[in-house]
Amino acid sequence: MNKRPLLLLLSGALCLAGLQSASAVTSFVGVSVPWIQGQTGALAGQTDADTVGGNAGWNAYVRPIGGSFLNSGNGASTRFSYELAPGSHTFEVLLQSPSWADNSSANPGSYLNLYFDDDRVNPGISAKLAGGNTGDLLALTSGDLALTLNDAGGMSAPSGSLEAGLVTLSSLSMSVVGDQVRAFDSFPGDGADSMVVFTVDVIPEPSSSLLALLGLGLFFRRRRR
Repeated sequence: MNKRPLLLLLSGALCLAGLQSASAVTSFVGVSVPWIQGQTGALAGQTDADTVGGNAGWNAYVRPIGGSFLNSGNGASTRFSYELAPGSHTFEVLLQSPSWADNSSANPGSYLNLYFDDDRVNPGISAKLAGGNTGDLLALTSGDLALTLNDAGGMSAPSGSLEAGLVTLSSLSMSVVGDQVRAFDSFPGDGADSMVVFTVDVIPEPSSSLLALLGLGLFFRRRRR
């Protein structure tokens, strides 16, 4: 049998695989860190920190490790859209006040919601640090998954997940750091802050064309035998 059709098909499959790996991205569009207790003192009336901007909640400011903030100020400037190419991506989220990372077993700042692909209402990933501020995602149970903020300012309990399509949350930790942001500004202003560090892993999605070519390649190989 002529090997040329098989070679052409396999070559095409490899080319498509390369293009797919280079072009497969998903948009990371938001973060919220729900606060589920302590509705007194400096956080009275605040239910979470998020990247919506212009609402009652305080703002969260996001940056890749070693990079600049993706958002700033308040209102529209607090939103962002960041393309996640295949691979691992680590981000820092800065929040005013050390109260978000109090290191207790019922750490209210242990909750993290991540939003993708232009959906800033329904979190694609909702997770909580198991046993407080340990960073042990393997110890997560259904009882540890995050509550998420609803539009009315109350708390609802959706199905939590560590995965959203091609994206997996692979690490999560929190700590108290020096003053870096304010409640509504991405620059220092007043005292210690909390920092959430998390890593997401993105895998490329095989295209239907690639799968079809690989299937044809296997067909020709079987006929050759």
